[in-house]
Amino acid sequence: MLTVLRELGDTQDAVAARLKAAREALGLNKREFAEAAGMGEQTYGPFETGTRPLSLIAAKKIRQAHGLTLEFMYFGNKADLPHRIAAML
Repeated sequence: MLTVLRELGDTQDAVAARLKAAREALGLNKREFAEAAGMGEQTYGPFETGTRPLSLIAAKKIRQAHGLTLEFMYFGNKADLPHRIAAML
């Protein structure tokens, strides 16, 4: 799956696919994932569906709450992801 996520590049749809894959790897629903990052599901949802670009502010919140790196979210690089997430992608 990671190869597919990396091959998508840095498009809005690629970022959305990586967010969804990471959230599912963590075993969280959208609400749980968003609330842990200090956002509501209505704010987070469009990032994961690709209808709104992931803002840097939101990406930083996700990084702090879930350990996803900016390099992973925006470019698909899993090198610095926590092992528990990287192993599932």
